[in-house]
Amino acid sequence: MFPEGTLINPSNNSLIVFEKDINNPDNEGFVCFWTITDQNSKQLVFKKRIDKKKAFNKYNNLLREGWKSYRNYDLAA
Repeated sequence: MFPEGTLINPSNNSLIVFEKDINNPDNEGFVCFWTITDQNSKQLVFKKRIDKKKAFNKYNNLLREGWKSYRNYDLAA
């Protein structure tokens, strides 16, 4: 399975999102890099297709570098 989740860096100004590709969820997906410009504002820097092996390597390397799992609980009005 492709890794899914969002990681935030230790200084809380960047996010990396791992998303499955809906057409090939077991083997491919996307990695999206976001910068946090304000408390409620994020800007997409890039989105790249990546295979499962590279995604797991990237995900594990980020965790070793101190990135943490990020859960955004924005409530809808």
